[in-house]
Amino acid sequence: MLKVEKVDETNKQRIIDSLKTDIIRHVFAYYDIQYEPEHTTTYTAYENGNLDGYILTYTAISPTSIILESDCAATAEQLITYAPEDHFIMHASPNLLPVIQRRFPDAKYYIENWMMVRKGEAKLYKSDLVRRLHTNDDALQLAKLLSTRKDRPDRTVEKYMEWVSKMKMYGVFIDGRLVSYSGSFLQVPEVWMIGGVYTHPDHRTKGYSTLATSAITEEALRNAEAAALFVRSDNYPAIRVYEKIGYNKISENIWVDVGTGVSP
Repeated sequence: MLKVEKVDETNKQRIIDSLKTDIIRHVFAYYDIQYEPEHTTTYTAYENGNLDGYILTYTAISPTSIILESDCAATAEQLITYAPEDHFIMHASPNLLPVIQRRFPDAKYYIENWMMVRKGEAKLYKSDLVRRLHTNDDALQLAKLLSTRKDRPDRTVEKYMEWVSKMKMYGVFIDGRLVSYSGSFLQVPEVWMIGGVYTHPDHRTKGYSTLATSAITEEALRNAEAAALFVRSDNYPAIRVYEKIGYNKISENIWVDVGTGVSP
C-alpha cells in the first residue's frame, strides 16, 4: 500500500538513508533535506516500506524549484498534487512527462543531458587568465557579466556578493574584465554539481568556458569522486566543451517551465 508522508525531524534520517543508496541520482534531495531544511519541503511515497518516490519544493532560489522523482507513474500522480499551482521550474525524468502534462497542460519542457566526469578521467585546460572569484569587486563583475544574459531573472548585487562568498566560482579575466565563469553550487563527498557556466556574447568561441569549467572541475575532483552538470540537449557548443574536458552523458532529465518563462 502506498503511503505519502511529509518529511520532518521524525522521519528525515529514513529518507536520507534511502537517498544515499543512489546519491548521484538523488543528490539535490540528499543535500537540501539535510543542509537547507528551512527552504525545503518534501513529501515521500513509500510502497511496502520502500521509497517509491518524492516531490521536493526548494524556495531559496527564484523561481521556485521542484523535483518530482519516481519510476512509477501512479506514484507520481499522487505526489504531483503537492506541487504549487503555478510559477516554478520542475525537474523530473522523461518517463514522468505525461503525468506532468496532465497536471500542467500549458507547461513548456526541455530535455537536458546529465553529464559526469569521475576522478582521474578529466582532461583539464589551464591558463593564467583564470582565477577564483572571492571579492566584492568580483561580485560586481559577475553582476555586470550576467546582466547580458536576458533569459534569467534580475538579481541584486547583494545576491551576487552572497554567491561569491559562499559558492566555489572561477572566472576568466581579459584586461581585468570578467568575460566567462563557472561554479559549483552543491558539494558532497561523492559529487560536486557544476552550474552557471556563462560567457559574454562578445567573447564566445575563444575557449574561455573551457578554461572556467576546467578550473571548477579540477577543484571538484580534488574534493569529490565526481563532478556532474546538466546541459540542454540541443546546446551543442556547450556539450562539446564538457566532452572535451571529459564529461560523459549518464542520463536525461526534463526541465519543465510552469508559468515562469525561464528556460535552461
